[in-house]
Amino acid sequence: MISKAEVIRKWYEDSWTNPPSSIAEAATKYFSDDYQGLDKDGNVMSDKAVYVATSQKLMNAFKDFKGVLHDISVEDDSIILTFHWEGTHTGDFDLSAMGMGVIPASGKRVVTPESKSRFMVEGDQIVSSQPISGGFDFLLAEIGVKLPSA
Repeated sequence: MISKAEVIRKWYEDSWTNPPSSIAEAATKYFSDDYQGLDKDGNVMSDKAVYVATSQKLMNAFKDFKGVLHDISVEDDSIILTFHWEGTHTGDFDLSAMGMGVIPASGKRVVTPESKSRFMVEGDQIVSSQPISGGFDFLLAEIGVKLPSA
């Protein structure tokens, strides 16, 4: 069996081989059927299907979108992924399912600050992910979306 860190590395590498199709294929391969996407407070925000659908909408809105891996580290039973995203916001970003409507294309080239996410792995499957800092919030801020205050 491969290590938990190697599962995350393989998922990340497979995700970016030929997006957008590779993102869906990697999620199907590496995410457990009961995968949960959590918010910073640990609340469940998505499942595998929602992750795939949101990723496809993201790729449609940012035609040259890519994730840039900085580091993968082990912390207790979880894996910490450090990364940033970059791309040009060339298409409308439909976030209606999240209650944010459709974000019109801005034409803005974005490079997010470094972000960190925590992943839980069981066997060779990713069972959950949780942002520690940045990620989607940083991306939305870069294109001018104001997030509601907690």
